[in-house]
Parts: sequence; structure tokens; C-alpha cells
Amino acid sequence: MKVLLAVFILITASGLIWFTNQSDEAALSTESTQLPVISRQEILEASDLVAGIKQAVKQNDDKTIERWLEKAADLAKTAGLPQQDINYLQSDKAKNYLLFGAKRSLFNEAVEQAYYALDNIETVKNRYPEAQDLFADADKLISARDSIIRQIATELAAGKKPDEQTLNAAGKLWKQRFAQQAPVERE
Repeated sequence: MKVLLAVFILITASGLIWFTNQSDEAALSTESTQLPVISRQEILEASDLVAGIKQAVKQNDDKTIERWLEKAADLAKTAGLPQQDINYLQSDKAKNYLLFGAKRSLFNEAVEQAYYALDNIETVKNRYPEAQDLFADADKLISARDSIIRQIATELAAGKKPDEQTLNAAGKLWKQRFAQQAPVERE
């Protein structure tokens, strides 16, 4: 009789443990299917969205910018994001966030191109005021480049003060040196 009671208790305990585990797994499964697979921030940082907005800004194409924003909102809807996130992706705040990032990226590219081409960056700074906090670093970069050009010209002038012709020759050497490394103009 004691053996029968022990077997009954063992079977009952095992059954309770099994049913408890099944309900926990079902709850976890239900919870995981209700969570979105992507977040609002991940959508805003998606490489295709960022590149598309950047290209549209570069081409000054407002219609394409709006299409990219619509795609972002559609993705949020498909992913089951909360309405608050969808509303944000459709807002001017999200648009301004993406435009701000695109213009800063375009500023960096334009400074890099100017660096290699020996161009001035004042027009670049005027075109992208969103990157104002980057201006000082860009100016330092251009100043360092100009210092290197003057050093090259001094070496070419054999220790004499370089004249305009020597500075131009140093500039040509600079451009030749970096012709292979200069960024390719992106369409």
C-alpha cells in the first residue's frame, strides 16, 4: 500500500511539473510572437534608408525623401510596432533627424574630396550648416594639409623660400600622390 501511494504521489508530482512547464513555454512563446522584430531606432538607422535619404538630399529630391519616409512607416506597420512609433516615423521629427544625419555625412564626404583636391571648404561649410560642430576639425584638417604642401614646396625649393611656382608643383605632387586614394564621386 505504501508503494502504491508513493507511485501515485510520484506520478502526480511529475504531471504537475510537466503541466507547469508546458504553460510557461506557451506563455513565453506567446510573448515572443507579440514583440516586434525591429525597433523604431533600427528602422531609422537602416543602411538602405540612410543611403536613400542621403542620395535624395544630395539630389535635392523632396519626393524621394517622402517615399523613403513612407517606406519606413510601412515597415513599422508590417513589423507590428506600436502606433506611437509609426506616428513618429511619419513625423517631421523623424524627417529632420534623417535629413540632419544625411547632411552631416555629405559634409564629411565633401570635406574629404576638398582635402584631396586641394580645395577650400568654405562653400562646403555654407552648404551644410548642420555640421557646424565639425567645422573646427575640418579646418584643422585643411590647415594640416596646407602645412604639408608648404613643407613639400620648401623641399622642392632646396631650403629657399618657396615661390608660387614651387607651391603649385608641390600641389601637383600632392594630387598625384592621392589620386589613387581620393574618393570616387558618388552619383
